[in-house]
Amino acid sequence: MIIDSRQRHAIPTLPLMLAVACLLAIAAHQPALAQQSPLSVSGQVVNGSPESGNLVGLAVTLHMQGETLYESELAITDNDGRFVFDGIVYDPAFVYGVSVRYQDVIYGTEVSLENGAPPPVTIEVYEAVYEQDVIRVGSASLLFADADRVTQTVSALEIIKVINDSGYTFVPGSGGPMSLLRFGLPPGAEGLQVDTRLIGADVVQVDRGFAVIGNVPPGEHDILFTYVFPYDGTETTIEKSFPFGADNLRLLSPNEVLTLASEDIGTPESVDIGERPYQLIETSDIERGRRINVQLSGLPRSTLADRVQGAVITARYEYVAPALLAVFLAVLIPFAIIRHRSRRADAV
Repeated sequence: MIIDSRQRHAIPTLPLMLAVACLLAIAAHQPALAQQSPLSVSGQVVNGSPESGNLVGLAVTLHMQGETLYESELAITDNDGRFVFDGIVYDPAFVYGVSVRYQDVIYGTEVSLENGAPPPVTIEVYEAVYEQDVIRVGSASLLFADADRVTQTVSALEIIKVINDSGYTFVPGSGGPMSLLRFGLPPGAEGLQVDTRLIGADVVQVDRGFAVIGNVPPGEHDILFTYVFPYDGTETTIEKSFPFGADNLRLLSPNEVLTLASEDIGTPESVDIGERPYQLIETSDIERGRRINVQLSGLPRSTLADRVQGAVITARYEYVAPALLAVFLAVLIPFAIIRHRSRRADAV
């Protein structure tokens, strides 16, 4: 397996909405016409785990992030986990947030000062656990978006919804590589790009795929990744592994790209997405550790002229495809699935 090292660590360290808010604030920034009154930012650190630890003496950070300038202030929690920052002068060019480190895990939230002092902020922290049984996959979606005849590669996008409903934060890595959040890739996969909102997450290559190194607090967390993998001839078989199982699994492909099949989970059904026909294989209750084979046939075969052309193709698609495919899978597919299920229910 080959992973493009330029893309291997393409994970945002801040939530996407925070970055967008920062850009919008910078674009709308105008020089202050008058000195604004200082504001106070106050709040409380609370423990959301059934067994709560001591929250006194924690260092809470107020972050102030501008286009080229970053500032911060510290406050210490009292016996009740409360904190306060006084004398904060609001700057519309800054994005504000508060964070705290508890048991080596960072928790935080955004703070809006646009309309004056905000209501008290609550930062919820959790006790750390290291067992993977608190993690499961709610849904796994795999889209075979395109088959390139020239390069003899299939472009794929996956969205995995990781769920932690335990009341504790999962901290990976204490048990070695097998205790990480691992995801498999087909042999020879290249151009991997990964996106997740897990704070401070990073990505590393592991045997047969990659792993996300990041703490997983309670809640639902999407992990999106794109890649291309090679094929030879007009058909190929890939194996998908599910170390955390999956409540629901969807495999999709446009009709004109390739033909889907899987003896392990059933035959495809037809579903229209934006007036374009797709094949859909959907199943549920995938147990932990299960492996599923997916057969891809009807793949385009390259000619000699295609191979010559492939030698001079640029990698522009590598940077454009992930955003387009992400919008496609995250927005269009759920509507199509709902419509497909409604039609099936009406027929019954």
